[in-house]
Amino acid sequence: MNSFPPELAIPADVLLKWQRIVDLLANIMRVPSAVVTKMEPPHCTRYEVIVSSSSQGNPFPIDEFFAMDIGTFCETVIKNREPLLVANALEDDQWKQAPEIQVGMVSYLGYPVLWPDGRMFGTICVLDDKANVYSDLYQEVLSHCRDVLQADLQTLDRLGSELAEQGARLSELFARVPEAVVMIDSDFRITRINPEFTKIFGYTTEEAVGRRIRDLITPDDLQEEAESLMYRMVRTEDVFALETIRSHKNGTRVPVSLICVPVPSRGCGNIGYVIYRDITESKRLQEEQRRYHEIQLELAHVNRIATLGQLSASIAHELNQPLTGITTNCATCSRMLTADPPDLEGAREAVRRTMRDGLRAANVVERLRALFNKQKPASESVDLNEATREVIGLSLDEVQSSRVTVRTDLADDLPLVRADRVQLQQVVLNLLRNALDAMSTVDDRPRDLLIRTERQEGDCVQLSVKDSGVGFDPRSMAKLFEPFYSTKNDGMGVGLSVSRSIIENHQGRLWAVQNMGPGATFLFSVPSRTRTDTLVSER
Repeated sequence: MNSFPPELAIPADVLLKWQRIVDLLANIMRVPSAVVTKMEPPHCTRYEVIVSSSSQGNPFPIDEFFAMDIGTFCETVIKNREPLLVANALEDDQWKQAPEIQVGMVSYLGYPVLWPDGRMFGTICVLDDKANVYSDLYQEVLSHCRDVLQADLQTLDRLGSELAEQGARLSELFARVPEAVVMIDSDFRITRINPEFTKIFGYTTEEAVGRRIRDLITPDDLQEEAESLMYRMVRTEDVFALETIRSHKNGTRVPVSLICVPVPSRGCGNIGYVIYRDITESKRLQEEQRRYHEIQLELAHVNRIATLGQLSASIAHELNQPLTGITTNCATCSRMLTADPPDLEGAREAVRRTMRDGLRAANVVERLRALFNKQKPASESVDLNEATREVIGLSLDEVQSSRVTVRTDLADDLPLVRADRVQLQQVVLNLLRNALDAMSTVDDRPRDLLIRTERQEGDCVQLSVKDSGVGFDPRSMAKLFEPFYSTKNDGMGVGLSVSRSIIENHQGRLWAVQNMGPGATFLFSVPSRTRTDTLVSER
């Protein structure tokens, strides 16, 4: 006997359709019994009644089994794979011992029902409690009903093959997905895991299946969280995600992002999948980025402090002028008040000059405090020309002591930029001081420094610092902006690195070129306020 194909459950709607067919057969042919039988896999040693007409006097209930060695009519159809007509078993020596006679059925018409691949499924037949030759029309009707059953089996077989193929693909996906995937039942017990789960958490399939997921990989301090997540997943249909901590088999804590995917299941609530991604590496990178950002801020602060000593002369010069004016004006005011008669108008003018010089001194102090204090960046509308003039004024004594001639070419129509004023001034100061250092050994030509601003295409503003110094080795171009790289023996190597970082944080760029003649030019470009505001509004 050929073995059956892999067992396919006959859906309830198909069985209901077949039930209507056998009921119609029994009614049309006026017989007490019409049934559909099915071989029982895998050994095929018996067959089962799976559909039976609801007609009066039908002796064959659904789910009744018959052995394949007792000589029934259906057994003969199944073995011979051919239709069978028995008009009257009581008068036919071949069938006088047929088991059907014992339940009152003496005539039979049955057809074999086959799977699409030709293997036996079972039979469809009608039986009567009296002699019946079953006309050609009845035989044709039963044959057509058999064809309907076989067409249904063909559909089921095709769907079964498609489901099997999809199942195989899902199993392949389940095994190869780069995240840990766990399938749990409504009792929160693990029913399946994939290899990545073993890789991340250390548990094999044998160790994991059957265990409650909370007991297996959840740290003690997160038990309540895990319990609430599981209840939420099986009691709702919401897909949700979060980041948390789970435990490896060896006890180490593993940072993970997880996604809970509930799957509705008939009669037992939702089951679901939990997908875990190990984010240890991403957390490490985030921490490194945070530390790198802190180091950049610290370097920027150190760089500002390092310039303090070298700018002390300029600071003294900046403060000395208003302080001298204050002293002189106070003396003048005192003299005019003690005159006879007192010169009140002159005294008022002296007080106004004193207040003016006091404000000048306070502004110098405020600018210096902003430059050297470690404070958060503040975005504002900045006139790059004005900011540049302030830096030049602050460095005037150092420029003069370096015997450098500073020229400026500041564009009249320069748009404002949205930036941190102090940070941009720090970049200009760094470039200016680099230029002074580059010309410190030049004695055979003028020490000229040109600072230029201009508008660029794309709503950008550009500033360049051009010197007549010693220039730089083209081979070191790639290293100029690296942290701690310096061409000076006493240099820290952070000024250009910090400057580039500041400019890039302003969505700009900083670069250097060699001059056609002696020296080099350092340039930076940043978006104007118009372009920056446009980008923000588009976001």
